[in-house]
Amino acid sequence: MKQRGMALLTVLLLLAIVVTLVTVVTERWFFSFHYSLHLHQRLQGKWYVTAAENIAAMVLQRDAFDDARHTHLAQQWATEGPHFSLPNAELDVRLTDARTCFNINALPHDEEIQRIFIRLLQLLQIESSQAERLNAAIADWIDGGVKIRAGGAKDDVYQASDPPYLTASQPLWHPSELRPVRGITPEILQQLRPLICVLPEKNFILNLNTLQTAQWPLLAALLPDSSQNEILRWLKQRPAAGWETLEETFTGLEALAGQRHYLTLNSDYFALHVIAQMADTDYRQYSLLQRKNGKVTVLWRYPEMEE
Repeated sequence: MKQRGMALLTVLLLLAIVVTLVTVVTERWFFSFHYSLHLHQRLQGKWYVTAAENIAAMVLQRDAFDDARHTHLAQQWATEGPHFSLPNAELDVRLTDARTCFNINALPHDEEIQRIFIRLLQLLQIESSQAERLNAAIADWIDGGVKIRAGGAKDDVYQASDPPYLTASQPLWHPSELRPVRGITPEILQQLRPLICVLPEKNFILNLNTLQTAQWPLLAALLPDSSQNEILRWLKQRPAAGWETLEETFTGLEALAGQRHYLTLNSDYFALHVIAQMADTDYRQYSLLQRKNGKVTVLWRYPEMEE
């Protein structure tokens, strides 16, 4: 009886070990399977985004071939963001003109551009002194100098944070990089996002042919003596295929003549936002495209998080 009992215990022990091993192996197999599936879908999403970049480049090249001197909302690139139903994925594509936003990278280099940015912040109902501090903090964050602007902050301020960190001391690649800047809150960044961008240059230039009505604060910041109603009325008078010359734009909004060095009717930078929705994951990417001499180049790619 004792031998039978020992044999039974041995069998039960072996069974428990086998069940445990099977459970562990099964869990690891499921983990490996889902991990591999996730990697496969991410890779698939990357190729979908690459295809979207290629299509956007072809469209921009075709528009430039038709009219190399103007960029306007009647061109093919400005077609409302298409939605594609693909095998195992849904693809949303949005191409926008990157000359209809405030280039944050221009801030440290020009005091007049800083004054324009401060007025833009004030138009977003940000108090004047706070707007000046934000302007200084962003400019200090980007430039590599040691001089601190009034209301700004350099490395010593950020090193006192928990955890400590340093300023970028270089141009930004994406507006989301403003998050750690002193004074920037999620609410302020959310207000700014539709109106700002980052470009690989020190200029701030607006394309009057592609400016949308929702972007009127950009023009109001540039023209402090012009009201919202004046600007919206002027935008409604814009020809469907845009203006041919800058001089034509001055009709109805004469203050533009004094700011023509900030104005253009053509664009060389475009922002491509792509979302590839798959079964278990979304692949989101922002690409900055440059059109120059009829050729389109992807300057950089930046993964985007859902906000």
